Amino acid sequence: MRVLIVEDDEIIRFILSHHFNTAGFEVILAEDGQHGLEHLITSNFEIDLIITDLMMPKLDGYGLAKKVRFEHGKYDLPIIAITAGVIIQEEKKRALFNFMLQKPLDIKGLITLSNCLISGSEKLQNHPVAI
Repeated sequence: MRVLIVEDDEIIRFILSHHFNTAGFEVILAEDGQHGLEHLITSNFEIDLIITDLMMPKLDGYGLAKKVRFEHGKYDLPIIAITAGVIIQEEKKRALFNFMLQKPLDIKGLITLSNCLISGSEKLQNHPVAI
């Protein structure tokens, strides 16, 4: 399972990378949406999941998700947004993501949620992080 983690905070990138590697994921890191998008394009979107911060320089998480969904037609690629800011209620922006999570993150819950998204598990309905 390959996960692209797009996060401008180096410490959060390190923590997420460590935990996802330990859980058996192949982790690819990007420090902003532009670098994340470049990796996706050069790897021909050979990724199972994107976890992206929302507020980043160059290209934010919303812009990344728009490009992935609408410019590249990857509607089925799971994307989880993470943010320390306020999670917006605007339906158009929320619809870009499978889930939006508030920091600080429940890392074990995020890993379980990620596994469920990748496998298409129906356990998502009862997942506490997914509420």
